[in-house]
Amino acid sequence: KKKIKVLLIFIFLINNYYGNLLAKQEAKILFKINNEIITNLDIKKESQYLIALNNDLQSLKNEQILEIAKNSIIRETIKKNELKKNYDLDQEIKHIDLIIADFYEKLNLKNISEFKEYINTYGINYEEVKKKIQIESLWNNYIYTMFGNQVEIDIEKLKKKIKTQNSNEEVYLLSEILFTINNKNEFNKKYETIKESITKTGFKNTANIFSISSSAQIGGKIGWINKSQLSELIKKEIKKIDIGEFSEPIKIVNGYLILKLDDKKIEKKEINFDEKLKELINFERNKQLNQFSILYYNKVKIKQTIQ
Repeated sequence: KKKIKVLLIFIFLINNYYGNLLAKQEAKILFKINNEIITNLDIKKESQYLIALNNDLQSLKNEQILEIAKNSIIRETIKKNELKKNYDLDQEIKHIDLIIADFYEKLNLKNISEFKEYINTYGINYEEVKKKIQIESLWNNYIYTMFGNQVEIDIEKLKKKIKTQNSNEEVYLLSEILFTINNKNEFNKKYETIKESITKTGFKNTANIFSISSSAQIGGKIGWINKSQLSELIKKEIKKIDIGEFSEPIKIVNGYLILKLDDKKIEKKEINFDEKLKELINFERNKQLNQFSILYYNKVKIKQTIQ
């Protein structure tokens, strides 16, 4: 615990130094998204935020980090501009504390105090992070409002799946890279580029660079997923790889999915049929809504002006 505290102090001093340099820099307009101005300081601050979520980014060249930060700001601003049409972004949403708790737990932090202390070492204001999390939560709610009635779930199929399970279930710790291509001729080139990036910079950094999934900000980390929640195709691909390896691209509705098996274990637990059914329904619903989210974002992006 003492070593961790010393490390946090060291990180704070380093980032405070760069933070002071940042404060002395002159703001320069880099581009506009509709009427919203994005400056070099915005990009730099975003890069610090992304490094806090994925420390491995620090191994990349500065130009690469800034490019990732630029793309991250573009995604957030486009979503924010769309949300303004329907929401008051200054009004705190319900259950924001629970959403933030889920967010910092993915960073292996125990409580809100640890989270605030951690992001503070990167010169990041908690209220700014809270606003970012709120925007993403509102976006998810917006997608659910528009497309929730289009989600199709085969309840009977899920019930049959539960009945075939035993009390010993395999659980996977997964990370992902979701990418798209403009045409089939691009596939091999894009995949080779991604593989090369994984070899040179690691899976987490490559997720930051190439993945279009919302998990990209945290290095593609999905978390622990029960085997029963996965489709037969994905289970088949995961079975081919060992811990630390990643799968071949898996064709899904909105692109190609590369999965990395970070760890796996067997969990022994008594199956509660109703709870398990609810869990599978939620997982399937969220999977389909994520597909709608990516498709709708691409549609919104075309209508907004980036100059």
